[in-house]
Formats: sequence, C-alpha cells, structure tokens
Amino acid sequence: MASDRRPHCQLCALWSSSDPTIKEITAYITESIGKVSISEICQQTSDNLARHCEIIESKRNIFVHITQHTTDQRVVMGNIMRDLVEMSSKIKRACHSTCEETGVEIIDPKSLALYLKTVDQISNIYKMENAKHNLRKEN
Repeated sequence: MASDRRPHCQLCALWSSSDPTIKEITAYITESIGKVSISEICQQTSDNLARHCEIIESKRNIFVHITQHTTDQRVVMGNIMRDLVEMSSKIKRACHSTCEETGVEIIDPKSLALYLKTVDQISNIYKMENAKHNLRKEN
C-alpha cells in the first residue's frame, strides 16, 4: 500500500474546528476573499494564528491552502474571479500589436474574441453574485 506523501496542511485540519477563535480566522478568509488582496489575507491569517492560537504557519502555506485546498464556494469563486481578471489583463495586452512594415497598431481578432469571452465570464459571475445578494436581502 502506497503511503500518502502530501505534506500535512494545518489549515485543512483546523478548518472544521469548533474553537471560536479558529472559526473567526477561517470566517475572515471566506468573507475577505473577494474584497482584500490574497497577500493581505495570508498576512492577517498568519499573524492571527500566531497571536491568538500560538500556531505558526507560513504565508506561503496559507496561500496554498486558500488557492488549492479550500472548497468553500465563496473562496473558490473568489479565486476564479482573481484568475479571470488577471487573464483578461494579459489577453487585452496580447490584442494589440504594431505592424512592423507600416507602424500601424493592429488588433488581433482571435485575441480580441478571447478577451471579450473572458470579460463576459467576469460579468456573468458578477451578475450571479448580485442576484444571490439581492435574494438574501429579500429574505
């Protein structure tokens, strides 16, 4: 039988804790994911784990936990949105080029189409999130 060689993730082990301080720290992650930079979330989480729980965890391990281990819908959607926004910026830059022969700026139609699809996906996520938010307000 093969052994599991993956490193142990402290945050995965803590995620379902009933300890109020741990619950507050994990709630901070899920509630901040779309509002605060991921580096700030990692810094605050590391600081709070050390200060309030005497748990030392690196910002890198917290980043890996947030981006690769967490399955909470808010966190996953926040990560997807962050990826889409980053991709849209890169694709937008790839749309523009300058013709070497004429010096005229040209737009690559394939890159433009991909950029518009990416922007559409971002818009759809915002619409979906706004609809959920409005539904919660009504209830």
